[in-house]
Amino acid sequence: MIAWLKQYKLFAAGAAVLVLMALSAAIAWRWQANSYGALLAEQGRAHETQLRLTAEANAAVILKQQTDRLVLEARLAALDTTSTEKLTHAQDENDRLRHEYSAADDERRRLRIEVILARNDAVVSATTSSSSLGDAASVELSGEAGRSVWDIRGGMIEDYSKIKYLQSYVCAIKADAPGC
Repeated sequence: MIAWLKQYKLFAAGAAVLVLMALSAAIAWRWQANSYGALLAEQGRAHETQLRLTAEANAAVILKQQTDRLVLEARLAALDTTSTEKLTHAQDENDRLRHEYSAADDERRRLRIEVILARNDAVVSATTSSSSLGDAASVELSGEAGRSVWDIRGGMIEDYSKIKYLQSYVCAIKADAPGC
C-alpha cells in the first residue's frame, strides 16, 4: 500500500503542478489580455484624438477658404458694378456727342480735326505743292467718315473698358500677377 500511496502522492503532486501551471497560464493570459486591451484602448483614444484634430484643422481651412472666396466674390461683384457703370457712362457720353453731332446744322456737322504733322512729314508735304497741310492744319472729314469716327470712338471706349476690367479682375484674383 505504500507504493500505492507514493504513486497517489506523486499523482496528486503532478496534478497540483498541472493545476498550478494551468492557473498560472490563465492568470498570465488574463493579465496579458488586460495589458493588450489597455494598450489597444489607449491607441484607439490617440487615433480618435488625431482624427478629431485633423477634422478640426480641415474645417478651419475650409472655413477660411470659404471666407476668402466670399470676400473675393464681393470684390469682383463691386468691380463688375463699377466697370459696368463706367462703361455705361462713357457710352452715354459718346452717344450724346454723336447725337449732338448729327443734330447740328450742315456747317457744324462737318467734323474737323486739328493735325500737327511731324517734321519729316512737313518736309515731304512741302515738296508736293503749296496747298499742302503744313503744321497745325485743319482736316475736314465727310459726313460718313465723321459718323465712322464716333463708331470707332465708341468701340475704343468699350474695348478700353473691357481691358481695364479684365486687368482688374486678374489683379483681384491673383495679386502677385505682373502689372498688379
